[in-house]
Amino acid sequence: MKRTSALTIALLLVGSASGAWIVEAMLVTSGRAAFVAPLTLGPALVLLATVLLLLAWPVRQAARGRRRIDYRHATSVLGLAKASSLVGAIVAGAALGGLAFFASRSVVIGETLLALGVAAAGALVQLVAGLLAEHWCVLPPDDEETVPTASAPGPA
Repeated sequence: MKRTSALTIALLLVGSASGAWIVEAMLVTSGRAAFVAPLTLGPALVLLATVLLLLAWPVRQAARGRRRIDYRHATSVLGLAKASSLVGAIVAGAALGGLAFFASRSVVIGETLLALGVAAAGALVQLVAGLLAEHWCVLPPDDEETVPTASAPGPA
């Protein structure tokens, strides 16, 4: 599995920000209520980022040779880390797009900007934690399970 690239993160951020802007504009122009993330979204994402880092810490210790863990645990934490970085980029982009939309309006409730700012901050923490956990989940190959790469053909 490849690490999450900066281009992927940038595309997700820009795409979800523009998508959120368009959705908010369509809702407001059609007379419907705009979508605002709850104030608890940011702290919930920070909590998930903390759990991810706690799960990735043993993998980091194993990579440094201080501990032994099962490779399945390392790969599952790696998958969670990759998903967290991608979801963090999407939610951060959507929150920043909504924040930009509401900041450009003449009449805005301050709680809306606060909720979207907290959501964006929590999503950015989630994104950074996902990238850090991805970095921690690089394990050296096991010496015990080394398989010869090429073998000489036997007599036919």
